[in-house]
Amino acid sequence: MIFGITPEQAYAIASNIRDGDNPSYTVADFRLAMPAFTEEMISDEQLAPYVDLALSVVLEARWHSWWREGMRLFIAHFVSLFLMLPEAGATREEIVNASKVGGSVSSKTVGPVSVSYDNTQATGDLTGWAAWKLTSYGTQFATLARMLGKGGMFIR
Repeated sequence: MIFGITPEQAYAIASNIRDGDNPSYTVADFRLAMPAFTEEMISDEQLAPYVDLALSVVLEARWHSWWREGMRLFIAHFVSLFLMLPEAGATREEIVNASKVGGSVSSKTVGPVSVSYDNTQATGDLTGWAAWKLTSYGTQFATLARMLGKGGMFIR
């Protein structure tokens, strides 16, 4: 025992890996936090997997008092991506267009119509977090996650 802690406790502290059970968080909790995401927009059955995913990824042991905010942003991000998907019966072009990463118009031409998009802002920043840049909820989540982040890790 060194400094009153065991070697196992020292490794756990140094690794910065968090573990623990999350408090309850339900579809109803999300709807209360985000009333704009109505059942007409996304059903409880469609929303439930995103709540389950958030419960397995956003750990209260890491987020502490920000945990509910992390849950709200994580779920809202994935629901927003889901809502970008084309409706049933969409054309091939609508499906392909829905799958493209958006960006700012970087140039346009009027005669024989041409448009160019710059998606570097959506994909270049937050290295490794590119998909989170596709929604404002994801950008907020990634920003908070980086602040609350892993820090250094040591694996024995």
